[in-house]
Amino acid sequence: MDTRSTRFVPTDTGRILLLAVLVSLLALGGMQLSRVVATRTLQSEAESAAKVWVWTLVNHAEDLPAMIAGEPPSEKTKYLLKLASEAGGVYRYKVWSRTGELVFVSDQIGKPLVPVTIAQRHGAEIAREILSGSTFTESGIGTSPENPRYFAASYVPIQRDGAVIGVFEAYLDQTSTHALYLRSFLFTEGIIAVGFLLAGGIPGWMVYRKMRDYRKAQAELLFVAAHDSLTGVANRRHLEEAAKTALAWSRRNKSFLAVLLIDVDRLKGVNDSFGHEAGDEVLREVARRLKSTVRAEDTAGRLGGDEFVVLQVGIAQPSGAISIADRFMNVLCEPYNLAGMLVSCSASIGVAIAPADADDWDQLLSCAEAALYKAKNSGRNTVCFFEAGMDAKLRERRQLEVQLRHALEVNLFQLAYQPLFSFHDHHLVGFETLLRWPAGWAPKSPADFIPIAEESQLIVPMGAWVLETACKTAAAWSKPLKIAVNLSPVQFRNGDIVEVVEQALKTSGLDPARLELEVTESLWLKDTDAALDQLVRLRALGISIALDDFGTGYSSLTYLLKFPFDAIKIDRSFVIEMQLDPKASAIVKTIVAMGRTLGLTITAEGVETAAQAKAVHEAGCDQGQGYWFGRPLSLAAANTLVDAAPVVFDGVVTTKLE
Repeated sequence: MDTRSTRFVPTDTGRILLLAVLVSLLALGGMQLSRVVATRTLQSEAESAAKVWVWTLVNHAEDLPAMIAGEPPSEKTKYLLKLASEAGGVYRYKVWSRTGELVFVSDQIGKPLVPVTIAQRHGAEIAREILSGSTFTESGIGTSPENPRYFAASYVPIQRDGAVIGVFEAYLDQTSTHALYLRSFLFTEGIIAVGFLLAGGIPGWMVYRKMRDYRKAQAELLFVAAHDSLTGVANRRHLEEAAKTALAWSRRNKSFLAVLLIDVDRLKGVNDSFGHEAGDEVLREVARRLKSTVRAEDTAGRLGGDEFVVLQVGIAQPSGAISIADRFMNVLCEPYNLAGMLVSCSASIGVAIAPADADDWDQLLSCAEAALYKAKNSGRNTVCFFEAGMDAKLRERRQLEVQLRHALEVNLFQLAYQPLFSFHDHHLVGFETLLRWPAGWAPKSPADFIPIAEESQLIVPMGAWVLETACKTAAAWSKPLKIAVNLSPVQFRNGDIVEVVEQALKTSGLDPARLELEVTESLWLKDTDAALDQLVRLRALGISIALDDFGTGYSSLTYLLKFPFDAIKIDRSFVIEMQLDPKASAIVKTIVAMGRTLGLTITAEGVETAAQAKAVHEAGCDQGQGYWFGRPLSLAAANTLVDAAPVVFDGVVTTKLE
């Protein structure tokens, strides 16, 4: 035998017996200590889980006071209890009144309860501590079918305004955690003789680490569930909970709650220019600035996109909202540093106050949205408070947007074609395409629905459909007439207008020389260089570009110098005034003379009478368009006109197209 293995073995029987006794005592002591540590640790874990579970119920179950009074829970509360139980490991719960009497048992719904009190179960002293606000937890080993093998029962008092209104008793299944302890203990039995501490410490440490990781994961889960993942401020769900709590508090204390809905202006421009990562960084910085500005008792959160919400409580209104809104406007307008590059954003803010504007969270948020809508339509970078009637306008706008989406999805929009005639040879030269509201619906003017389409970005797919449909229509005509299509600045800001036009030409087979795209001066209000670049690429396709509503902007001549347009269209306001004001007539003649010098085709819009037609003809306009020549036509009527003889002129228009 190897002496290295025998030199530590005593040869005396008494010594062997003594060593066995010592090891046994150490083992027994270690086992007992381990059980004590594990029991305390498992009770602590159960108490923590029960508190989280009860906290969830207190913040979500609206009929909790009724349950404490002995009423059965509502279906919504049953569902919440079920979800909370599954997440927290609670397999049974009981509800005790504020005097310690049993009023509800989860697995005995509909059955008569045996009258019992907390004092009868645990003694007067423990009952007094529980009903005074202390938590009490005990462990147990299942001895009946209704309990698992190892469980814990935790009493958690429910407090409102510092007073206990009832007690929840949560039963948690800890069989698996207890089994983990036993496995850990068995692992150490082989080395338990090494020492008293090791015998009890290793299992306890393993259980402790599991509990620590569990609590950390639980805390992270609770945070993620209540906060926006991008910015770290409260998310929509947490905002709703905080708002409902604040509304209840304000009702009890007869105070105010202000809701400030904040929209970050020009964020889309940051995304388009620098990428979405830059936009996300701006949103994170906006959240940081909001959190640093609000008080500790206020709540800052993000609804989604570029919209944030601040709940302001316990302060006089509207002065409180005015003050904090001014601070928001100042801090949010400060430049944002994006990797060394400074960009500027501003904010539009809509404010609603409870109870003056509404006393319900959904209504209050709707009022704030209506106020924000007005702020954005007032030029942005401003603050608007809710006023009566705003919500009706917002509902009307939302309904119109829903109708636009539906009409686009099921292809209900229609196109009308308004003819253009030449003053030189008196022939029909083409049509302007006009988008019309679906037939059979309550009439809507383009002036009503086009701005909503632009705000909602629906103008992008709508514009693509108009382009493709107009090009296919013109390609089928028997004569090579021009087709004009209006483009929105939003289509240019979307960045793919060149590809959309190329696709329309490719799909239809239309000669690019027959397509004229009309743009207005509003195209240059944002990112002039990008707009000019896209116009250059479009013109390179062989398409002609016309500047529409010429003379109504602030810098028409500047744009004529920056980009070589093919045509300009004189706005109808000048045509109408020509016969009434000599200055208007002089302006038209000046525009025509300038157009001649630049080699542009000049079209007069909105010609409605023979006298107006004569005036713009004599002024030197090349083409005329308006009700005098013909109203916008259906596709069938336009096709008939294309195939018909041209309108006859004799110096001035002598035949009116009906």
